[in-house]
Amino acid sequence: MSKSLTTRQFSIGLTLLAVLPPIGIGWLIYLSRWQWLTLFKQPKTIYHDHVLAFILWLLGITSLTLLRSPSQLVGLSGVLLIVLLNLWLLCRQSAQLLSWPQICHYLVYFGSYLTVSGNLFHWLNHWRLLPTWCQFLTGDLLWGYAANANRLFGSADNPNDACCLLLIALAVALAQIDEHVYATTWLNWGLVALLILGIYQTQSRTGLILMLLLILGTSFSLNWRRLLWLIGGAGSFCWFGLAWAPRSYSWATGWTARVTIWQHSLQVFATAPWLGVSYFGFAPRYLSLTGHYVPHAHNLFIMILASFGGLGGLGLASLIIINSWQLIQLTHSQLPTQHYFALLLPVILAYGSSDFVLSSLQVLIIVLLVMAHWWQAQQAIPLQTNT
Repeated sequence: MSKSLTTRQFSIGLTLLAVLPPIGIGWLIYLSRWQWLTLFKQPKTIYHDHVLAFILWLLGITSLTLLRSPSQLVGLSGVLLIVLLNLWLLCRQSAQLLSWPQICHYLVYFGSYLTVSGNLFHWLNHWRLLPTWCQFLTGDLLWGYAANANRLFGSADNPNDACCLLLIALAVALAQIDEHVYATTWLNWGLVALLILGIYQTQSRTGLILMLLLILGTSFSLNWRRLLWLIGGAGSFCWFGLAWAPRSYSWATGWTARVTIWQHSLQVFATAPWLGVSYFGFAPRYLSLTGHYVPHAHNLFIMILASFGGLGGLGLASLIIINSWQLIQLTHSQLPTQHYFALLLPVILAYGSSDFVLSSLQVLIIVLLVMAHWWQAQQAIPLQTNT
């Protein structure tokens, strides 16, 4: 039996996750190794934890797939889901050790580190290429197409993954300003500017759109009457600004390529509409159908459908509907975290509609951490609404 989790252990894991991602991921997986035993101690929590129920649902689907067609890839998919289960239980336990303000502080500085480290690594590699082992440990080793090498990804290995983490950090930073507008310092504004710069340097088209929506939404929330004319000016300038937007020359081509991947991924789903082809079975099936290798469907919803079939899609739809209802309840409450989750959850879901960034364990752990505190906030909703 393992010892109980301590704040120091988890904090070390979060620090390593940002600075030395492979070591941080390995450390957090190691800490989570016995978390599944808590299900035997507290079986009733399954009914009150929708994320946990969803993971167990996917694990059950994968088990049925393994029984029908035994395969090493299906078995590896089951192992990954067990790791995911343990990580979720670890993050849920950590929500009792680290407060939400501490997590917000971490997320903002994590995003800032991505921007700073990305530019630093780019400068260092310009003068002298860092050794492969060093790039791997620091997250400066590009995972993806070589054409993305000039895009910022810091310690996230991929520009789209970095953009998702930066958007999460920006949503937190803007929510902090919205909640404590009169206590906002130049440091807060400086961090927001740094995060905006990082998102721009990732050259993610979806990231730029979501960043603009976050800024405009926060502006209206703060009721900047003297600056409202800037919003109108920014809106009228958007059409001309597309010419200077990153990769503006390839927006149409990029959209066409993404739609093609989605269509082929739906063909993968059609080959196994009920149980799917398993998570690790997606890429080989996609390759056999199209002759092209694609690691994932570049869309959260389609990836779940292709990997876990219609039953998995039903589970994801239920998870979204339940949490959307809880989010509506939270916005009508007086909980101090309502501003944060009203920004964070839609941003994570919206970015998932254009890319499957949860394929990165670094991003996945951060999302699970946010969801763990969201789950904790949900426990206070009935108490708040009754009073």
